[in-house]
Amino acid sequence: MISSDWIFLGFFFIALLSLVLVSEVLRIWLKWPPESSRKFVHVFTGILVSITPFVLLSMWPMVILGTLFAVFDFFAIQKNFMRGMHNTKRKTYGTVFYPASFVILVLLLWEQDKLVLVTSMLIMAIADALAAVVGEKAVKPLHINIGFEDKTVQGSATMFLASFCIVVCTLLLFPQLSNSQYTTVQIFWIAAIVAVFATACEVISLKGSDNLTVPLGSAFVMQYLLYHSINDGLFFTLGLILSFFVVILSFKLKFLDTGGAIGAFLLGTLVFGVGRWPFTVPILTFFVLSSFLSKIGQKSKLKFTSEIEKSGKRDIWQVLANGGLAGILVLAWNYFPFDIFYLLFIGALAAVMADTWGTEIGVLSKIKPVSILTFKPVAKGASGGITFLGTAGSLFGAFILVVTGFGFSPHSSLPIIGMSEFIILLVSGLLASLVDSLLGATVQAKYTCHVCNKSTENRIHCGRETILTCGYRWINNDVVNFFCALSGILFVYIFWLIWH
Repeated sequence: MISSDWIFLGFFFIALLSLVLVSEVLRIWLKWPPESSRKFVHVFTGILVSITPFVLLSMWPMVILGTLFAVFDFFAIQKNFMRGMHNTKRKTYGTVFYPASFVILVLLLWEQDKLVLVTSMLIMAIADALAAVVGEKAVKPLHINIGFEDKTVQGSATMFLASFCIVVCTLLLFPQLSNSQYTTVQIFWIAAIVAVFATACEVISLKGSDNLTVPLGSAFVMQYLLYHSINDGLFFTLGLILSFFVVILSFKLKFLDTGGAIGAFLLGTLVFGVGRWPFTVPILTFFVLSSFLSKIGQKSKLKFTSEIEKSGKRDIWQVLANGGLAGILVLAWNYFPFDIFYLLFIGALAAVMADTWGTEIGVLSKIKPVSILTFKPVAKGASGGITFLGTAGSLFGAFILVVTGFGFSPHSSLPIIGMSEFIILLVSGLLASLVDSLLGATVQAKYTCHVCNKSTENRIHCGRETILTCGYRWINNDVVNFFCALSGILFVYIFWLIWH
C-alpha cells in the first residue's frame, strides 16, 4: 500500500509544479502583479495539501515533499528565482513558512488528529489569502499600525469571518474525524475562539511569518478546545477575555503600543487560558508592577531617552523578549506537567523582573554608575552600567516575583517551590540581571551620532543615521533581554540539577 502513496506523491508533485507554472503563465499573460500570482498558488496549494490525509496512508511522502519545497523556496528567494512567486512589494519568506508549517502539522497531527490538521491548513490557505485581498481592495481602509507591516481593519475582519466559517464547516461536515460529538453551540464557540486567535496571529505577521503562526496557533487552540474538558475550555475562554481587558487597559495607560498590545494578547491568552492562576498571577505581577515602575520613573529617564533604544511604550519585540520564553514553558507544562517547567517559568520571569527593576531603580541613583567590566564610571543610562541601588532593585524585583510564584505554585501535596527552590530562583534572577548588564557592556550594539557626537543605542539620532562603534548590529536591547530570560532559565536548571 505504501507504494501507491509514492505513486500519488508523484502525481501530487506534478500537480503542484503545474500550478506554479500556470500561475507564471497567467502572470505574464494577464499581467498580474507578483502578489496576485503568489495568492493564486497559496490558495490552491493549501486546498490540495488539505486532501492528502484522506488519500494517503503514510505521512512520510508529504513530509519529504514539504521539506523539499521549503528548501527550494528558500534558495529561490535568495537567488531571485520564480519571480512570480517571490518578486513581491515586500521581502517575504511566506513560501518557506508555508510548507514548513505543513510539515510540522503533519508530524504532530497526522496519526491522531486529521480534523485539526485539515482545518488549520484551510485557514492558512483561504482565510489568510482573503484577508490580504480584502485589505488591499478596501476603498477606505482603516489601518492598524503595528510598527512593521501594514494591516487593515477590513482585512482582519475578513480573516476572522473566514476562519470562523472554515472551523464551523469542518466540524459540521467531518464529525467522524473527531473523537467526540459537539453541539451546534459548542461548535460556534470553538470556531469563534480559534478565529480570534488566528486573526491576532495574522495581524502581527512579519515577512510572511503568518504562514507559520496562523496554522500552528489555530491548530493548538482548536485541539485544546476539542479534546480538553468543557471546564478547561471555559477557563481558556476566560483567559482570553481576561487577557483582552488587561491589554486594553494597558494600551489606554500607554504601557503598550498597538503591536505590543496584540502580542501581549496572544501571550496572555496562552498563559491565562492554559496555565491558570499559578502562571497568570506571576506574569501579571511582572507586567503590572514593572509597567507602573517604568511609568513612575519616566520623568527621571527623559534626559536619557535619546541614548536608550527603547524607553516608552512596550512594542511587540519587548513583549516577546521578556515573556516569549515564559509562554513556551507554559505550553511545555501543558503537554508535560513536570514541576521543573514551573520552576523554569518563574526563573525566566524573575530574570526579566530583576533586570527591569534594576534599570528603573538604578537611574534614580545619586551615584554615577560603573561598568560591570572595568568598574570605571560610565554615563547614566549606558548599557552595562551598574549601581548599588540598581543591584538592590534587581534583588528586590526578583524577590517579589519569586514570592508570588511561591504563593501560587500548583501542588497536590507539597508545593513546587520550597525553601531550596526559593533560594535557587532568587539567586538565578539576580545573576541573570547581571548577565544582561554584561551583554550590554560587551556585545550589544552601540552607535555614535555624527551631529552631537554622543554614544547611543539608536540607529537614528539627531535625524541622521549613526555609526556602529561597538558590539554587533543585530544585538539590540530586545535580544539582550531575551538572553537575560534565557540565562534565568539556565541558571535555575543548573542549580536545580546540582541541588537535587
